[in-house]
Amino acid sequence: MNRNEREAWYSYQHEKYGIPVEFLRREFDEELKGNIPMDAPLEIPDKMEVIFKYTYGQQSRFFRELRENKALYGSRCPECGKTYCPPRGHCHTCYQPTQWVKLPGTGTIEACTVQYYTTSSFIKKVPFVCAYVKPDGSDSLLMTNMEVDDVAKVKVGTKVIAVYRDLRLGAITDVYFKPLD
Repeated sequence: MNRNEREAWYSYQHEKYGIPVEFLRREFDEELKGNIPMDAPLEIPDKMEVIFKYTYGQQSRFFRELRENKALYGSRCPECGKTYCPPRGHCHTCYQPTQWVKLPGTGTIEACTVQYYTTSSFIKKVPFVCAYVKPDGSDSLLMTNMEVDDVAKVKVGTKVIAVYRDLRLGAITDVYFKPLD
């Protein structure tokens, strides 16, 4: 291909797939200049969209309880008594299968930071607080977002309560925390 033909090829692929021209040049320049043997596998750009079912595996009940019952669950080891939230199928200390336990939906902030920008579609209000909450009845921390009117009032040690969204999808974003009044 001559230079004009290569530029037309890059332009076509860019328009068709939205691939940046610089990427196309980097990946396909040797091919289009004829530097790849004719018998070598021909690589061309393409776009793939995949729709699939995802499984939460042993944590499925945690997400169902959020979605169906507006309830926060953890898992407890029958051997050492540690309780995990988010839940684990097996205790990482004893390797024993854990058992489901309902948690009260309250907790304490152990670490937090204020975020002034977001690319997340589930964050509706900026600034917001990203926090590690230790749910009451749990021995572990749950990373979560907090939606509050005044981020300056949120700090380590703040007592919080779980709030469940009206539209729950079976995702960790079905729940967020706010300070207890």
